[in-house]
Amino acid sequence: MNVVGRRTLTVIALVALAIVGALTAEWWLSQSPDRPFGHTQAGHVLGWAGLLLMLLVLAYPFRKRHTPGQRWSKSLFQVHIVGGLVGHLLILLHAGAHLHALIPVLAMLAMGLVVVSGIVGQVLHALAFRTMNEQRRLLLHQGLPEPEVEARLQALAKQEETFRLWQVIHGPLTVTFVALAMLHIGGALYYGGF
Repeated sequence: MNVVGRRTLTVIALVALAIVGALTAEWWLSQSPDRPFGHTQAGHVLGWAGLLLMLLVLAYPFRKRHTPGQRWSKSLFQVHIVGGLVGHLLILLHAGAHLHALIPVLAMLAMGLVVVSGIVGQVLHALAFRTMNEQRRLLLHQGLPEPEVEARLQALAKQEETFRLWQVIHGPLTVTFVALAMLHIGGALYYGGF
């Protein structure tokens, strides 16, 4: 199995383990017969913490969109990835597997699709750059001059741009998730208060 296949399986296994762990923790914390963990003060705190992380995650696309042409901080992108995964896990821990209302269920589905599309996009992007770097090494090893290598890599760079079409899915899913989350929060505050 190649390195990409192992990494993909590792990511899938870690995501599955994190989801199972969050649902197991929520189940264990919901052993009280009067109400599930998500409806307790600690459950609400986790929900708010997850929301704050999700808002922090939006700093990367905001900066990327409003400062075009600049190099984006690698650490900001890492915050985007880690905050997105941890924030989603906190929200999953807050929500658990309780499927009692339509809006929260739709928000959870949208949230899951956002995470999956983000992971898929990151994998596609990494594969494209890996291919370009391998191609660069191969062309330089063959003795081609640097300008010709760059010209050939420009065609590969154009192909890499087509991989970014996943953003056409990731962006609207994120907006859908945020809208559904705001509806859920608004309804929860209106009907249940803080």
